[in-house]
Amino acid sequence: MIIKKLEITNFRSYYGYNSLDLTDGLNLIIGANGDGKTTIFDALAWLFNTKQVVMDERLISKKREEELSTSESDDVRVALYYEHEGQDKTLEKMFRFTKSSDGTVTTQNYSFVLREGNGIERTEVSGVNIDHDFPVELRHYTMFRGESDLDVFKESNALGILIKTFSDVKDFDAYFKFMEFAKSCAESARDSAQRKDKKNSDKVRGLKQIIEREDAILSDINREIEDKTDEVTNFKALLDNIEQNREASEQLVDVNRRIANLTKDRDETASHIHEDYTINLLDDMWILMGFTNIAADFTKKVNDADLKRREEEKAYLIEAGEKKALKKLKFTPLPVNIPGPQTMKEMLHDEVCKVCGRPAPKHSEPWEFMLHKLQEYEDAIKNRKDKEDDSVPPLYKNNYIKELMGRATTLDNNLHDINVLRQRIKEKIALNNRLHNDIRKIEENLEREYENKKRILAQTDGLTEEQLQARYQDISSWTNQQRNAEDRVKTLKVQREKHREKLDDAQNQLSQLAVGTSAEIYTKIWNIIRQIADAFKSAKDKNKYDLLKAIEDKANYYLEQLNINDFKGTVRIIEKANGQGEVRLVNNDGATIYSPNTALKTTYLMSIIFAISCISSERKNTEYPLIFDAPTSSFTDAKDTEFFNVISKLNKQVIIVTKSFLKDVGNGNIVLDCDRVEAVQGTVYRIEKKKPFDDKKLGTIQTIITKIK
Repeated sequence: MIIKKLEITNFRSYYGYNSLDLTDGLNLIIGANGDGKTTIFDALAWLFNTKQVVMDERLISKKREEELSTSESDDVRVALYYEHEGQDKTLEKMFRFTKSSDGTVTTQNYSFVLREGNGIERTEVSGVNIDHDFPVELRHYTMFRGESDLDVFKESNALGILIKTFSDVKDFDAYFKFMEFAKSCAESARDSAQRKDKKNSDKVRGLKQIIEREDAILSDINREIEDKTDEVTNFKALLDNIEQNREASEQLVDVNRRIANLTKDRDETASHIHEDYTINLLDDMWILMGFTNIAADFTKKVNDADLKRREEEKAYLIEAGEKKALKKLKFTPLPVNIPGPQTMKEMLHDEVCKVCGRPAPKHSEPWEFMLHKLQEYEDAIKNRKDKEDDSVPPLYKNNYIKELMGRATTLDNNLHDINVLRQRIKEKIALNNRLHNDIRKIEENLEREYENKKRILAQTDGLTEEQLQARYQDISSWTNQQRNAEDRVKTLKVQREKHREKLDDAQNQLSQLAVGTSAEIYTKIWNIIRQIADAFKSAKDKNKYDLLKAIEDKANYYLEQLNINDFKGTVRIIEKANGQGEVRLVNNDGATIYSPNTALKTTYLMSIIFAISCISSERKNTEYPLIFDAPTSSFTDAKDTEFFNVISKLNKQVIIVTKSFLKDVGNGNIVLDCDRVEAVQGTVYRIEKKKPFDDKKLGTIQTIITKIK
């Protein structure tokens, strides 16, 4: 969208018909205070208002109103001629005003139209269609009234609008909805199939209860995290407001730096504390501390049980018909299946006796002994199959004794590690206790620094002792509540991770139960859909990150240009936990610069606007103008010149209404600084009140427009 011409008729100080022809580069409209600068911005804002019908008498030129005769009428009209996507268009808004016999004015015949088309064929539609060419969300980043309006993120939903407008994240919404629907369908199909599995029905029911419970807990935790994050944001805003409104001092800068360093030290120290003692008891075998005597008793009991079992098996075999063979034995034999053939093969392969735990190198005497026993076993099995028609069923169907013997062997092998557990546990607990002591000391220092900061912020000139005390108490309360909320958020995030692990574990167990059943295919589909949904989320997050990073990079480029021979800092766009955005200026060490001078603040906010404008041109494949009303009122002449030199090279249509380029020559005479105007590349207009006028009579005020270059 390139604005070619603006027409203003009888709109406040613009008496009669007035027009400005605009170029696609820099357009300056220069006027002193009271000459009608802001009125041009207001005329455009009124024209672009598609939400309300406004026929306010205050919009009418007072001069034109007073010269009307009874029953005579005229029009208030603002029209914009522009080019958009190769088409010439006209946006026009107007209404009629009529003077009554009693001198009052009535308004009627409101009209708001958009004419479009080239040549003779032109169509006329409602003016609200301008929202298609110049969307409302874009105007938030293109029209600015004064320096106080330059912070594009001051509105709570500004960051969301920016991301939705200029990134592709909105394209993911439809996919997310579909994936949630598909995941729900797959989950229902899986659950339906698993309900038919009578064997695992109790386990499925139990896991579903765990999943539902963990989902509910996670939902509550996420809700509380949002609430507490909002609290942090609100209290931080209150404190930031005090801090930013206070003149920057070295004391405040130093205390902020110390607080940041101490907080970093505390968090880093806390990250080294590992107090998962419940997990240590089982996974790290802490429960076996002092287990030596118990291990010996365990081994003895297992050996006794093994001996008793073999004796019972001997008696059983005698009764089963093998009395003759067994009576020749002078001792209780080891059955051929203990250890089993697979275990024997493993021992031969690993070259170790897993009964006694001793090494058995290949071809050594122990190794050859095990090989011989394995061959005897295989021959015995072969001979038994060949000679016996009827096999005797085993006395014991399960061989748990063998498993217990293996456990006993493992305990014997690991007995040394078990014996030193006590020292390891002492060392770990001592380390955690020492880290806790370090954290307590850091927090004591933090408390002192926060107290220092509260006192610095509370000390404001002009406050009585009572007011100072009240201010200090407010700051103390806000600081404590902010820190409590921050600590709660940290705790909740740790809890959230644990419950997510429980939820994932239950989901995985549920999937495992589906293996080999009719629910398996539905479980696979559900997992695939979940993975795709996660991939979409990652892509959406990356898309948002890339957009903000691109804006930051361009903003810092423009900040460099706007402050060539001055301090700049670095622009950062911060996304808060509640989704709001914030533009910050930071030092090279990452510390926020809370109180930049007004000119620096204006330039870093302006650099964000320029960056977003460039992004909009690149990603929307169309141009939109930048429209400013008095954006540099705090600048010096030198800063002004620097600013306009940069903005004239933007390769973008920019319309600036400003009082810059004027100089006071005495006796209240304000004239144009022609040398500075000549140095600017672009179209320049001068607006001023037509003389003479009565400074006590509004009906004598008329703004006239003169084209300078």
